[in-house]
Amino acid sequence: MQSYAQLLATAVLALLLLLALQRLLARAPPEPTLRRSLTECCVMLVALIPLALSQSQMVFPWLVMMACLFPLILNGKLMMGVVAAIGLTGLVLNLFSELSTSDVLTQLCVTLFAGTLAVLLAEVQRSHLVTARKARVDLARFQAIAGVTHTAFIITDADFKVLFVNEAIKEIAGTTQNEILCNGLPSSIHPDDLAAYQKNLRTLQKLPCSTIFARYRLQHKNGRWLWLETYGYNMLHDNAIHGLVFAITNITERKAAEHKLDNERSLLRSLLDNNPSMIYATDLNGRFTISNHSFQRNFGFLSEDDLRGKTHRDVMLLQPTEMQKHIARQLAHESQLHDTEIMQSGEPVQSIEIEGIWKSETQQEAPRWYLSNKYPLRDSNGKIIGVLNKMRDITYRKEYEIHLKYQALHDPLTGLPNRRYMLQSIAESIVLFQTTETRFAVLFCDLDSFKNVNDIHGHEFGDKCLREITQRFSAQLDDTDFAARIGSDEFMILVKASLPQATAKAHALLQALSLPITINDIVVKVGASIGIAQMRDDHNSPSELIRDADAAMYQAKELGRNRIKIFDASLHDISTRRAQLEAGLHFALERNEFSVLYQPKVSMQKRTLKGLELLLRWNSSQYGEISPAEFIPIAESNGLIIPIGLWVLEQACKQQRHWQIAFPNVTCMSVAVNVSMRQLLQPEFLSAVTRTLEESRVIPGSIELELTETAVMASPLQVIESLTKLKRLGLRLALDDFGTGYSSLAYLQKLPMNTLKIDKAFVTGIATKKSEKEIVRLIIALAKTLALDIVAEGVETQEQVTELIKLGCDIVQGFLFSPPISAQEVEKWFATPGLRHTKIMPKLN
Repeated sequence: MQSYAQLLATAVLALLLLLALQRLLARAPPEPTLRRSLTECCVMLVALIPLALSQSQMVFPWLVMMACLFPLILNGKLMMGVVAAIGLTGLVLNLFSELSTSDVLTQLCVTLFAGTLAVLLAEVQRSHLVTARKARVDLARFQAIAGVTHTAFIITDADFKVLFVNEAIKEIAGTTQNEILCNGLPSSIHPDDLAAYQKNLRTLQKLPCSTIFARYRLQHKNGRWLWLETYGYNMLHDNAIHGLVFAITNITERKAAEHKLDNERSLLRSLLDNNPSMIYATDLNGRFTISNHSFQRNFGFLSEDDLRGKTHRDVMLLQPTEMQKHIARQLAHESQLHDTEIMQSGEPVQSIEIEGIWKSETQQEAPRWYLSNKYPLRDSNGKIIGVLNKMRDITYRKEYEIHLKYQALHDPLTGLPNRRYMLQSIAESIVLFQTTETRFAVLFCDLDSFKNVNDIHGHEFGDKCLREITQRFSAQLDDTDFAARIGSDEFMILVKASLPQATAKAHALLQALSLPITINDIVVKVGASIGIAQMRDDHNSPSELIRDADAAMYQAKELGRNRIKIFDASLHDISTRRAQLEAGLHFALERNEFSVLYQPKVSMQKRTLKGLELLLRWNSSQYGEISPAEFIPIAESNGLIIPIGLWVLEQACKQQRHWQIAFPNVTCMSVAVNVSMRQLLQPEFLSAVTRTLEESRVIPGSIELELTETAVMASPLQVIESLTKLKRLGLRLALDDFGTGYSSLAYLQKLPMNTLKIDKAFVTGIATKKSEKEIVRLIIALAKTLALDIVAEGVETQEQVTELIKLGCDIVQGFLFSPPISAQEVEKWFATPGLRHTKIMPKLN
């Protein structure tokens, strides 16, 4: 029975031993657990008890085997515990045996030593197993990565024999893994890259732990050239790899993108550097990031790198001259004002003008103007990262604008300000007067009879005289005075002073003109009439002040010229009246306020009617009857005389045509119409007269145009040309008020006149003053010499008629015979067979 127990115990121990060996030899041994280990230990102890009770020596070997095997299948925490448990179990069991104490201790020591050794061997084995397992995992991971990546991995030995290559090589080079393993590294390198490629391989081969980086072109099997990027690592020192490792990536598309980007950058740089505008960019901190050659050159930098990272203040401090510092300071100020606004709003700021002074290569200071446009710089996400600034040199444009402005505000002949500039200055002075009560006055200066200078000596001579007069005026003016030329022979001076000081200034101007002007050995003397108007509280505009000065000037001319007149209340009434009449004249034609009368011209010898002079009358709906002496000068000055004069001519032609039809027996009678110089010199006047004659179908020879001697001699050359054309139409021409002007006999004989009219000023004293009688005698003799008809106007007494007949003047006109009469009364004259002798005048019933 005891032997059966020992056999069973031995079998159990053998089974436990086999289980331990099976777990030890398994490819993937299970992880030991505390529960299983304690169970197996308990079974082992139970199995050892029968052997120990049998006093058998077989316990010791089993203990040693168990102490050696169990550590191999347990983890580090359980191994020593099991070994100690086995040793203690053996000690307890041996206490019941017959072994001596020394034998028991010896067996215990041997068991513990064998178990400890087994523990150490188990730990070493387990460490190797863990390392092997990790290596297998790492290898599996590497193979997985190498299988899916587009980067080709090649491992070679020291002689470049390929040991490993992944599948990506086929995608990159078009060759299979086996071809690479058999043939080695790809060799179809571009000739231009081959030398550098081989040099890199030699470098990598010779230097342990070295790394290379190379980019080169490789020809794919399909013939395409590809750009490859290779990283090489010398890992010959690594016992696990012991080779050269290459990571190869296809960068053809990246290279194309880089090439495109380089081209775009090159194009951008070319555009920047060849742009004459100054272009630069700053970051959020105001530091320069980009700049072109123009900006660098203007601020003394050799390259973009020299400027990058600097601020506007840095640039300002680096400028060598104060002028350039001024420009840089303006840039800094302008950037401080606008850059923050751009970054906050995200909107560009354009058309910022910057002005400064630059020193040219000849060291001459010159003003320069730049136009700055600023735009926000954004990244790919739209976030503002800085400000782009473009500064364009607009100096030429500004200089041209200044030139145009100067031309618009200055007289080209004298260089003085013109009327427009004067109006602006007066307006500014009015504002200053209204705010600070600063007194000023306007001097309106008109040169007396200056047209005679032009007509006699030519316009070139007249222009030189005007320049000399300008210099004389300028010499008499202070820095605060403002002089302008506002017309051909009109000047205006703005004097910022009191009325007495302005009057003294006017006297100084007349004194300056009192000296003769000598040009090219020709001496002339020019006078002027000056009107003065002081700024008053009731002046609200420059035109009102100029109106008053103009009225005073005309008053000075009426008083005898070459004098000064200060505007006062009476002139204000005259000026107001003139303005009212001028306004009324604009509507007089539309309102049919004009009418015509006729004054007969009588032949004394034949006692018959020889002609009529048409006289214009104005019956204003607002102001009543207005004298021609009052409204005709106004119409002359504002140009209304042109439409009014044409209307008068139309009335004369229509009425004369009516008489020619209604009274065919009345022959050799003309109707005279007064024509102003402003009408005559109009380019359209000739065509207007022609059209009127054609429309009325009047006989041209029955219409006579009268011009005053003074008007004709103002521009004799132009007048002769115009009168000649009118004479060709068949019209008669008469020279009115002869003797009062400055006729030159040389011009007079060239005038295509039919009639001379002796002015009333000579007729009035013909019976009492010998001098005037002699003047009339000479005029009559001159007319007969030139084969001209002679008419005496303003005849009012029988004595005057008697003297005129004696002197040989047959045709007379005046109140002695008839005042101006209507067309109906003229027709009564037609019905009278002759002039009755009662008071010389015909008796009209």
